[in-house]
Amino acid sequence: MKKRFGLWAWTSCILLVCLLASLYYNFKGLPYKKAQDQSYSAMINQSFGNGLKNALTETDLVIESLRDRASDASVMQRLGILSANLKTVETAFISMDPAFAAQGSSTYLMYNVMTDYYNFVQQDVAEEINNHTLDKDEGRNKIMRAMEMMREDLTELHRQFPEDEVIMWRPARMEAEWRETVRNIVLRKDQLDLYERLKIKYGFDANDNAS
Repeated sequence: MKKRFGLWAWTSCILLVCLLASLYYNFKGLPYKKAQDQSYSAMINQSFGNGLKNALTETDLVIESLRDRASDASVMQRLGILSANLKTVETAFISMDPAFAAQGSSTYLMYNVMTDYYNFVQQDVAEEINNHTLDKDEGRNKIMRAMEMMREDLTELHRQFPEDEVIMWRPARMEAEWRETVRNIVLRKDQLDLYERLKIKYGFDANDNAS
């Protein structure tokens, strides 16, 4: 009888512990997980969603200002807004890295590519404008073409990574497909020093696999 009672008491203790753990998870764990999910969703939106979309819009406005023969100051102002948008995307990718790292992946290439575009705008393009390149049609057209190529890149990234689909992907898939997409962009373009820099920096080779 005592043995049965002891077994019953032991089983009751186990059930009680399980119940308490379940209650804790529901009242503490679930809200925490929900908050994590919401935070991750916000980062996806700031990067693949509205982040890239806003960067595209601002790139269009830069191109429009060049086409309309806006002043150097006006073009530089538009470039500054575009740079801020690119920095927002970069920061979102950096913020996502811990979630990726927990699953053995990384957003390294994602945020670094956005850094490269940011530096291209802030250094290459801005330097050309500061050297009064816009004073001549040849220089203005050169910068316009550079921005149009960058817009093509951002458009492809935005198209290949739709926000509502990407949020369902595992980090490993996101990382692999981003690398393949960027590699394809870089290897089929050689009109800008930017692409040669990216090719060298990330070791992209036309003869290797996108692995």
